[in-house]
Amino acid sequence: MKTDDLIRALAADTRPERPLWALLMLGLLPALAFAVGVVWATLGFRVDLATALVTPVSAARIVLTGALGIVGMRLALLLARPEGRGRARFWPLAVVGAVALGLLAWAYVTIPPEARQMAVVGKTMTTCLVMIPLLSILPVTSILYALRQGATTVPALAGAVAGLAGGGMSAAIYALHCSEDSPLFYVTWYGLSILGVTLVATVLGARLLRW
Repeated sequence: MKTDDLIRALAADTRPERPLWALLMLGLLPALAFAVGVVWATLGFRVDLATALVTPVSAARIVLTGALGIVGMRLALLLARPEGRGRARFWPLAVVGAVALGLLAWAYVTIPPEARQMAVVGKTMTTCLVMIPLLSILPVTSILYALRQGATTVPALAGAVAGLAGGGMSAAIYALHCSEDSPLFYVTWYGLSILGVTLVATVLGARLLRW
């Protein structure tokens, strides 16, 4: 190797790497923007979106799924590093889950028995179960790609939180369209959709994030 080539190689080795969070945002933000565009172009936003965003029971869908996405993304960034397993705290996920189950119980008690089945099934159950996983593809892919640039020691767990993050944020985006305001509906079907995304991401993470 010539001296000039050696100098260039050494300089390249000392060049600072892009922070993992920056790499994640570089892929995730366009993926989420694309998901918003898909919902707007194919389904449309609900006509009373402004009212829904200030109605607590309706807005809770976006708050809970968005919180799940943020917490999952934070955990993914931690687990991307070998030392991250000891630093990761999972109790915020339990808080989100507890609030969701509390809303579910509240809705079950307050909705008349004869109306519960309709509140659970709604009119858009199939659309929900199809669209949330589809909207999750790019966000989860971008998170997994960023995690591959790290060095996780728990690839399956890292994949799982990537699925929670991508699934949660995609569900929040889908909620801009969804007009099913009962927690019996959105806790059930949003939850199952996110769970499905998480299971797939767990399997992918176990394979793709292994050293």
